[in-house]
Amino acid sequence: MKYFFLVAVLIFGVSSSVLSREWTSTDGKNLKADFVSSADGKVILKRARDGKQFTLALDRLSEADRKWVGKELKKVTPLTGPFAKQLSGDWVLAEHDGLPYAIFGAADLDGNKKYPLLISLHGRSSNEENGKQVNWWTKLYSAKDFYKKHPSIIIAPLGYQPFGGEGRAWTSEPGEKTLQLIEELRDSLPVDKDRIYVLGHSMGGFGTCHFIDSKPKLFAAGIASAGCTSPSTAGAFKRFPLRLFHAADDRTVDVKYSRDLAEALKRSKTFKYTEYPEGGHNIVGKIIKDPEVHEWLFQQSRK
Repeated sequence: MKYFFLVAVLIFGVSSSVLSREWTSTDGKNLKADFVSSADGKVILKRARDGKQFTLALDRLSEADRKWVGKELKKVTPLTGPFAKQLSGDWVLAEHDGLPYAIFGAADLDGNKKYPLLISLHGRSSNEENGKQVNWWTKLYSAKDFYKKHPSIIIAPLGYQPFGGEGRAWTSEPGEKTLQLIEELRDSLPVDKDRIYVLGHSMGGFGTCHFIDSKPKLFAAGIASAGCTSPSTAGAFKRFPLRLFHAADDRTVDVKYSRDLAEALKRSKTFKYTEYPEGGHNIVGKIIKDPEVHEWLFQQSRK
């Protein structure tokens, strides 16, 4: 039986940390690796020599290793910095350099560990009230059961007016300020810089692709729905994990845009285009209700 086996970056309950040591299995095999996380009777390790991640049942580790893991799980370092108090276990409304945004993170996140940062970009809207941009599918990522499996820090910026109502929020001033906020959150909170994800629908889909095209080294993966950039940006996505979704009968945003980008990326191994025959402009439910999409997203890492 193989005790060490490769898995994608599945987070079971405690997010990643860099704690390198030598591990010993019950059959005497050794592995030099970083401790990533542990829960549900399992431990996730990242092999030091090549960064590959493995999952191992705790009862396959030596007694000394099991005790070490137990001590690590009891350690919680309080968060510090200008954004620390915004992580309260509930959605908090805030503003940064004139950009209204909502942020979610558990109050007990450990400053010694690293967590994915998820950015949710809303679609075209004349809304001016901070908080209303936190739509139902964004809240899915903060729901109790989902969050227990995939702890993260989530932000939902508001594409304020007149930009939001004109459908150009993420390619203009609010988008620029959002990118600045992302970088500040990355540097101030325990964010895993290799696991920053962006997703959005309609104007948010365009914004998702625009953000990646603008700063490809900032993000690890993206999900765009019913909106994307032109084929001229295809170079940014050739080796980038991007999922694009659209419905053939969308009368709000012509499916041609997504088809054109998909055609330009047909040889890419990291880009995937899914087209639904029906669904109009409201296909978010189909995407969000597919657990494979979420598992794929949280598996992505720049390493």
